[in-house]
Amino acid sequence: MANSFLTYTNDALAKLNEVQLTSTDFTDARGIQIQVKNAVNQAIRYINQREFGWPFNAAEASQTLTAGVVKYSLPSNTKHIDYSTFRIRKSETFGNSARHLAYLDYKEYIDLHIKQEDDTVTTTLSSGIDDDDTTIPVSSASSFDSTGTIIINSENITYTGTSSTSFTGATRGAESTTAASHSTGATVAQIDAGGIPTHVFRHPDNTYGLWPFPNKAYTLSFDYFTFPSSDLSAHGDTTTVPDRFGHIIVDGAVSYVYLYRSEVPLYERSFALFNEGIKHMQTLLINRLDYVRSTYIPRASSSVYTASASF
Repeated sequence: MANSFLTYTNDALAKLNEVQLTSTDFTDARGIQIQVKNAVNQAIRYINQREFGWPFNAAEASQTLTAGVVKYSLPSNTKHIDYSTFRIRKSETFGNSARHLAYLDYKEYIDLHIKQEDDTVTTTLSSGIDDDDTTIPVSSASSFDSTGTIIINSENITYTGTSSTSFTGATRGAESTTAASHSTGATVAQIDAGGIPTHVFRHPDNTYGLWPFPNKAYTLSFDYFTFPSSDLSAHGDTTTVPDRFGHIIVDGAVSYVYLYRSEVPLYERSFALFNEGIKHMQTLLINRLDYVRSTYIPRASSSVYTASASF
């Protein structure tokens, strides 16, 4: 069973020789007990901030791409993203195999590929549609061809006319796609290029972009590291930090309480112990021995005997 907010709070209170709490009176904490609860959260935040790549905060994101859309937002809890892990998933629907995306420098994208953003026109549905609707209501159709094909999610739709805010004479499920219902706000795209993305780039506003932009609703995945979005609150709340490092959280909480009390010598000693514990965490979890490879090249001691070694 994972250590709880109550467990960490009471362990820190015990080190400080203070009255411990129960699950019943946890919300009624007073004085030093409130300080310790705050200090536990501060210690956890500090641990999470000390390292980008804690494995206990690793996560995988999955994004359904939108035809004609170049840029996408990162998950809201992203702390660090590994751009070397972007990949397109295999799809039987679209007939594509899995592929790894190469990283593209943003300046190189601007210099060589920015014109792709002129090859797509997008708008959004102004209201939802069913799979048999032949008039497609949109925010604006003024930039689209008078006749042609639009894409909504995984469906291609041909149309024979437009008004300022709709496509008319629609044929649903065109080009061997499947007619489907679509919700208000869904992206409606008309594209002259695009394809299966081969490169990813980081935009200055901390979104990511793709080249070429997708022409279908491919599935994209990538790995990233999260930052917990909220502090512990209820007595049973748990943290992503593994239980075996719980004593480090407690050491940090105790040091912060000493700081609150202006007991500087005790704070300095406790905080040094806290930081030493975090360094041990980094050694165990970040500096992984299985990533170390010997570069030693054995040499023969004579023309008769040759030594060899494998690691």
